[in-house]
Amino acid sequence: MTLSLAGVSACSVSIGGADQGAATTAAQEPSSPEKPAATSQPPTATEGSQAPQTQAPAPSTQEQSTPAASAGASVPGTGAQPATGDRPGAQATITDSEWLSDLESVDRTISATPTMLLDKGNDDVRIEGDVESLSVSASNARVFVDYVGLLTISGGNVTVYVKDVDRVVIKGTNVEVVWAGNTPKVEDFGHNTETRQQGAKSS
Repeated sequence: MTLSLAGVSACSVSIGGADQGAATTAAQEPSSPEKPAATSQPPTATEGSQAPQTQAPAPSTQEQSTPAASAGASVPGTGAQPATGDRPGAQATITDSEWLSDLESVDRTISATPTMLLDKGNDDVRIEGDVESLSVSASNARVFVDYVGLLTISGGNVTVYVKDVDRVVIKGTNVEVVWAGNTPKVEDFGHNTETRQQGAKSS
């Protein structure tokens, strides 16, 4: 009877050892999946930190479009420039025979100023540039000028060749005015006067 009890106790020992082994393996198995889960979190964190960086260049593209709009706004400024048709005489070729012949006898060439007075007699003068108001009180004078806003002639025996002129006022005697551009407004209070466009026959 004693031997049978010993056998039973031996079997119980072996069974108890198997339960402990299963318990230890069961305790170790849950710990292994937790390690990959911990390592998988940093990639998601880095992906989240990169997302704001992709949105940062978006404002720079909007800033680049602002100069383009300002550049387009400056374009209408070019419309303020005078049209080339305002002074056709400046682009015209001088073909008048008297104009070309008298031009060869010019005594002096001067630069234009806004307001000019020519009172020297027996003078053939060429004026380069634009004159707002030109008065000729000299006698026996010939004048060549590019542009005049208001041309007033009170002298005698005066000839004025002008490429472009807006208004002509004649108060002298034996006065001739020849232009190359558009026909100006003429106020003739003189005697024995002539106004014409280049190339036209003298009356």
